[in-house]
Amino acid sequence: MALPLAENLEPVTMSGGGVIAIVQQVAEYLVWAEDDLSLRPVLATDWSSQDNARIWHFKLREGVEFHNGQEMTSADVVASFRRMVQPDSGSSGAAQLDFLKPENVTADGRYGVRFALDRPVGAFPYYTHVYNAVILPADYNGDFANNPIGTGPFRLTDYRPQEGASLERNPRYWNDPLPYLDRLEMDFYDGSQPQVLAMQGGEADAMLSAGYIDIRPLFEADNVRMVTQPTATHAQVTMRTDQKPFDDVRVRQAVALAVDRPRAMEVLLGGNAAIGNDHPLAPIYPVGVELDQRQKDLERARALLAEAGYPDGFPIDLHVGRLAELPQYAEMLQQMLSQVGIQVDLKIEPLNVYYDHWTEVTFGVTDWASRATPGQILNAAFRGGADWNAPKWTNARFDALLDDFEREPDPAARAEIADSLAAILQEEVPAVIGYFKDGFRPVNKRVMNLPGNMSNFLDLTRTWVT
Repeated sequence: MALPLAENLEPVTMSGGGVIAIVQQVAEYLVWAEDDLSLRPVLATDWSSQDNARIWHFKLREGVEFHNGQEMTSADVVASFRRMVQPDSGSSGAAQLDFLKPENVTADGRYGVRFALDRPVGAFPYYTHVYNAVILPADYNGDFANNPIGTGPFRLTDYRPQEGASLERNPRYWNDPLPYLDRLEMDFYDGSQPQVLAMQGGEADAMLSAGYIDIRPLFEADNVRMVTQPTATHAQVTMRTDQKPFDDVRVRQAVALAVDRPRAMEVLLGGNAAIGNDHPLAPIYPVGVELDQRQKDLERARALLAEAGYPDGFPIDLHVGRLAELPQYAEMLQQMLSQVGIQVDLKIEPLNVYYDHWTEVTFGVTDWASRATPGQILNAAFRGGADWNAPKWTNARFDALLDDFEREPDPAARAEIADSLAAILQEEVPAVIGYFKDGFRPVNKRVMNLPGNMSNFLDLTRTWVT
């Protein structure tokens, strides 16, 4: 299988798609979020809440063994979550579970775990499926490349930094007779183009994912099946609301009105996307947000800029990382914004450079991966004071409504709150969200039952080769 380059094979701090895909074959989560947003029990068999969703109890699967023969118990789950949510862990899981303190994860007997949250979170089981939340032994020493012990369907037998990894079937996997494959070879490639060439030449049987622009040749390949999946993955064009010129909401609204969303979707994604309306509540979520769609309106954009004191526009740097279609999107934004007088100087950066300062730039384009519940994106990207709130935007009413949304169990009531949250974001425009792109996973036709995934996760337990 072809993967993007992977450097940090540490589950607690991993962030790249390549390493996540490898770790997900070796170690497992309490639950797995399916593409219909249902939850499949994995290492947990049942869960329930108390105190209006502030206290959660998870019952663990009994008889599960780590690869070293040690039984998985509540001690391992407690240690894994405490390790991840430590403030100094360096884990993105800590940012996404900012409502969970390490000392509030406790054992409830040998096969039970109790989570006491700082605030009610009705969708908390979905948060146990953030990519860093794999369960490792309680005594894990932080050296996964040399001590890759998990409960997963495959065992890591060889890891070659910058080259790839070899895995073999776990003969003692708890979910017998899975997995069906005896062996996996996962190779790293520097960029999408070499992966496409490997697919065309038969050197790779599948790609984890790639942007539409890069994989267009594979749509016509006789030996390739394209697995597609609607997602909530999107680009956020973030504007620092605590700095000029974006401290004026009229300027942010003008930027949003200058964007030709249908054209961007067609040019960048071949139309394989859902249109965005400047909030992350994508159509895949069962909340049914209904707002008038924002349309391109250059005249209104110019008028708003003039009202804000920028009748001739202004110069601004736009930072973007080299990922998928984002550089091309930034070039389109440069052209679109020039029509209202905003002179954009593009700063296209290597990903590691961009992600070193993405939450600090005045104007940036950031890729947000799909999550299984919208609350995960709303909390991380737009709650006041959140670590990943790149626009530095704070709105007390939004935060209060988000609390209500998180605790509300009734779907109809959640949908009504979602409308209000989306309306605030659309009006305030801390970020332009122009589209939600479909996910693509190119697969050789001899590979059976390799699914797509809305979060770009990889489940190979039921895959086989003819």
